[in-house]
Amino acid sequence: MVTSLFAALLALIYFKISFDTIKARSKNKVSLGTGPEELIAPYVSAHSNFSSYVPILLILTYFVENSELIQDLFIYLIASAYTLGRILHYKAMTSNQMNFKLRRIGMMMTLFPLNILALTNIFIFIKVNFL
Repeated sequence: MVTSLFAALLALIYFKISFDTIKARSKNKVSLGTGPEELIAPYVSAHSNFSSYVPILLILTYFVENSELIQDLFIYLIASAYTLGRILHYKAMTSNQMNFKLRRIGMMMTLFPLNILALTNIFIFIKVNFL
């Protein structure tokens, strides 16, 4: 049930990101795209980025958890890392001036867990089917 907790937390974060993007669209009167001077590009990009990474992270997390071969502590740590990574990335993208250091940390805290989860799922597959 660890995955369901993080899915719920990430859904609340996604709500916040969506709300901020809608607010930026309304404030700048931009209904599609990023506007004539890309006024809301950071919000649109952060929203899109979040919605691209989170589903695959949660799916991979669910498969690891469902295998019952990996301890819950690992799942808590990896899910906490990518959840924090998604928050940091959003903060970096939408601050008054792009914070590239924070953005890089947020992406590393997303991409490393993604790779770890992918490799863990491959390990589980091999263990269950061949060992």
